[in-house]
Amino acid sequence: MPERLIDGRDLQPPEPLELALAELASLAPGEELVMLLRCEPLPLYAILDRNGFGYRSRIRPDGSNEVRIRRA
Repeated sequence: MPERLIDGRDLQPPEPLELALAELASLAPGEELVMLLRCEPLPLYAILDRNGFGYRSRIRPDGSNEVRIRRA
């Protein structure tokens, strides 16, 4: 499955959210957006739920949060 990556671990809010919203606007069916973050992006989850995106997240061994987003 093709994927796009946003490494937001060294970015300050709201930059990771803004980058994600820009990428989601052009996310093709079957494509996945992967975000690496230092925190859980609760505002992003609410936006994804409202706009019909599916997502799953996990804590990586380095302590960062990995969120995988796709069109539902």
